[in-house]
Parts: sequence; structure tokens; C-alpha cells
Amino acid sequence: MNKKTINDNFERCLVIGGSGMLGYEIVKQLMKEGKFVRVMDLNPLPEDNGAEFIKGDIRNIEDVRKASKNVDIIFQTAAAVWDPKLPKNVYEEVNIQGNKNVIDVCKELNIPKLVYTSTLDVVVDGKTPIVDGDETLTYPKKFPKDHYSRTKIIAEQMINEANSDELLTCSLRPVGMYGPRDRYHIANIVEVAKSKNNIKLGDGSARFSHVYSENAAYAHVLAAKNLKADSPIAGQNYFITDHHPAENLFTFMEPYLNGLGLPLPKRSIPYRIAYLLATIVEIFNPKSNFNRFSVIQTCIDHTFIHDKATKDFGYKPIITKEVAQKRTLDWFKKQEEAKKKQISNKGV
Repeated sequence: MNKKTINDNFERCLVIGGSGMLGYEIVKQLMKEGKFVRVMDLNPLPEDNGAEFIKGDIRNIEDVRKASKNVDIIFQTAAAVWDPKLPKNVYEEVNIQGNKNVIDVCKELNIPKLVYTSTLDVVVDGKTPIVDGDETLTYPKKFPKDHYSRTKIIAEQMINEANSDELLTCSLRPVGMYGPRDRYHIANIVEVAKSKNNIKLGDGSARFSHVYSENAAYAHVLAAKNLKADSPIAGQNYFITDHHPAENLFTFMEPYLNGLGLPLPKRSIPYRIAYLLATIVEIFNPKSNFNRFSVIQTCIDHTFIHDKATKDFGYKPIITKEVAQKRTLDWFKKQEEAKKKQISNKGV
């Protein structure tokens, strides 16, 4: 196959993980611009919007090869996301081998652009608060013990090292992402609010940055448009955040819990006690969601800025906090109504 010339524009796109919260927003924005969009995912698309769908697993290089034929760019959003119930090998296979498969196929098929979705967790050491963190932050001196952060660091390094004149790459690091189809962030807290363990961790002073999924998707598309051989983007990492000041996690969650008719946590556990309890829980129940990782993320500042993304490719959030909140809450309300209807139908 003849070597492709790297162009500023692209018309044929592959979104790996395009059925997920972020991936589907990227798909919608690309479709709106008239691009050809192919999705590779293990799960079907949330709705039929004209995108081509291929069921495939990033761990299988043949699936990646099949999905990648005749595209100009790959958006790689798929990942094994933090979950204490997932075994180590899943993180290794998806986040490391899976991304190696994507890089190898890009080189094999002469695909000129690769935009990768990383995470804020690649710079979190589990001890040090981060306030208005930027891209000068380095990886932790020692690899984190949690397999998610560790494998995402390795994957991001692989993507950066793959950058060349033949394959332009960049890595975007969305912060705490939320929006419709959120299965991890808000969804987990909603489930906790329904349980008997509805307890606030920390004193409520720690802040955590968030980004709405449509804004994060916009950043991916914008980065792709500006990913050129002579641009400062190639081989770089970028934090992607919303524009509003960071809030405490529980303050951020209040409108959603109130809107869903769920109780706000009234009891609280001080950070040091919560950390000690989490350490003990990890010993006796390593698959529990209550662990040191969750305690640290809740009780220590983790705030970031997106100034570098603004400077290098003009990123600014396009959806306001108020609109993002309404769209997200409306989606969760529909999900809760569907669950109630399903339960009611079973009881008939």
C-alpha cells in the first residue's frame, strides 16, 4: 500500500469505543460535520445515527485491522476503566496490548493520525494534592499500585513514543467526566445514595475538576483538526476541563441527587479515618469500591486547567454548566423511570 500523505483534514474516521459516553459524543460531532464515521465497540450504538458499526474487541488485532481499513484517523477512547472487581490481566490486555494493537495497525495501514483518550490519573501519586495542575506535572516516581492508573501511564507513553512523521499522535486527558450514558462517575454515587452506605468522605473542602462529555468530545475533534506535522500538538498531552471553578464532589452531586429524589449524605468520615478504614477493607475485601483510591480522589484536591489546550488548538468548552447539568439529569431521570417501569412490568 502506498504511503499516505498527512493532510490537515480528514474525512473517514474510526472511533474505537464509540458506543461509550465520550466516544458517542465524538461520533455525533463528526457526523454533524459530514464525516464518514465507523465505530468499533463490543456494545451496540445507543441509537442509529448513520454511523457504520463493527462489533470488535481492541484486544483482537484482527478486529482492529478490519475496523481500521480505509480511514484517515483513529480516535481511541476504549479502556478498561477503574473497577476493583476487574482482574489485573484485563487492564493489561485492554489498556496496554489493545493500544499496541492500534498503534501497530496504524503503522501497517499507513493511517496518519491517532488521537488517544488518556486520563488525569496518570499524574496522581495517591498522596499529593493537585491544585490547578497542568502538563508540567510528571508521572509518579513509582508506578501506582492500582492497575488502571499504571496501565494508562504505560499506554500514554506508548502513544507519545509512536508519534512520528508517518503517524501523528496526541493524548487528551479529560478530568472527571460526566454526561448522558455515564456508567461510572455520577452513576456510582447515585447507587451509593440508594444504599445504606450514603456517607460523605472528608470535610467537604477538597475540590475535583470535571468536564462534560460533549466538551471533552469537542476537544478531541478540535485536536484532530489541528494535528499537523508542523503543529505543537503532535506527541503532546493535554488536560481537558470545563470552564467553571472546580467544586467539591458532593457539592457537584447535589443537583443530581436532589433531582432524582435521593438523599444527600448526612454523615461524614474524616479523611484520615476513611483512609485507615479503606486500607483495612482492601485487605479483607479487595474488590470493594470503598478503597484508598476512592478515598484519595474524594478527600484530596485534584483540580486542573486546560490553558495548554486553549493555546495550542483553541479549546474552550462549548456547553455551559447549566445546560450540561440539565442534559445529564434528564438522561438519568429517564434511566430511573425505565428501571421502575421494568420492575413494574415484572410484577404484573
